[in-house]
Amino acid sequence: MKIIDKAAWQIDGGVPEDKVVRHFTAVFEWLSRHGMLTEEGLEELEDGIDDCASLNDELVSEQGIAFLESCYDDYLRAVNDCYGDDEGCEKLESIWQKYTQTT
Repeated sequence: MKIIDKAAWQIDGGVPEDKVVRHFTAVFEWLSRHGMLTEEGLEELEDGIDDCASLNDELVSEQGIAFLESCYDDYLRAVNDCYGDDEGCEKLESIWQKYTQTT
């Protein structure tokens, strides 16, 4: 299984759980709007994202995994000052636009 990120990793790294859950919820919602969640991923989002969330190839489509493998670290650096805030999705969208222009 390919795992891009896990909520537990962020929490273990010292990020407050509420910020981590907001971050993962925002990323899952963004992926959903772009058709990059599998059926399992859509169910996970519908059930509610919690501290057990994981961005992996069972929940994220092939296209989504390719994008995240290429750009997720850039995204995390970009949202360092607003991790878990709504502004993060704007940055993810910007990174997505650049990614689609180069692929």
